[in-house]
Amino acid sequence: MFYHSLFDLRLKQLHPVRLIFAVYIFGFAYGTRNHIVDILADGWLGYDFVPFPINLYWTLLTFFDPLAIVLLLSCPFAGIILSGLIMASDIAINTGVTVYFYYQTGIFSPDRLPLQIAFGIFVFLTSPIVWRRIKECLAQTAEGKKSNEFAA
Repeated sequence: MFYHSLFDLRLKQLHPVRLIFAVYIFGFAYGTRNHIVDILADGWLGYDFVPFPINLYWTLLTFFDPLAIVLLLSCPFAGIILSGLIMASDIAINTGVTVYFYYQTGIFSPDRLPLQIAFGIFVFLTSPIVWRRIKECLAQTAEGKKSNEFAA
């Protein structure tokens, strides 16, 4: 499986992937931590100041964020896709809520939105790079196995 290659430090072509995945993992671990703190402080579905679908989405991020981490380490292509989906939906929803509350109250409170946008941009820009590197590494590994079979 891929995760064995990810931790094989002799594979130098995966060094950029490791670094980028470390940033992804830190970001999703930070998000998981924030959602756990919110649940501990406000209870399950504690975002009662927003409509139920947004409340449910934000609460479910407590599970989706760590799932992204697990997938990045075990099934990297699925992890990359989930990472992009989480960030795109989270930025869209959080931006919408921020703008909505600004128009309702006249108070602009972006809270952690700039950090989320920066992390999202990082995920969007680096995902194709990581995807390509992993495909190249898997192709090289498959070629190496075929060469070894013919040599035997």
